[in-house]
Amino acid sequence: MAKFMLFLLLLGIHSLLLFQAQARICMSCDMFMNGRCFHGEGKCVMEEGGACTTRDIYLLNVKGGFVYNHTVLECSKPCKASKETYFHLKISSFCCQSPDFCNRYKGKIVKQYAN
Repeated sequence: MAKFMLFLLLLGIHSLLLFQAQARICMSCDMFMNGRCFHGEGKCVMEEGGACTTRDIYLLNVKGGFVYNHTVLECSKPCKASKETYFHLKISSFCCQSPDFCNRYKGKIVKQYAN
């Protein structure tokens, strides 16, 4: 009986290590701008069938064009690359599944000029 319990314990540990070896880690950030996270920085573990997601957020300006505002980085299931427009808002979504933190540097770097 003790050998059987030891076998089950080792089987469980092996399964846990196998699962951890396959898990992918993504960067998460609620507001990524100019190459850094301003709000909600962290990590998330991609679920099976999921992906690391990058969403670029654009806002409508007074001239009628869209201007980049910020990027959202997260884990998502399912993830589908898309470009969606809602009146004053445009969202471009991108997905990646490897390597770890594959969504790390997808945010736009906005150059600001002094007048």
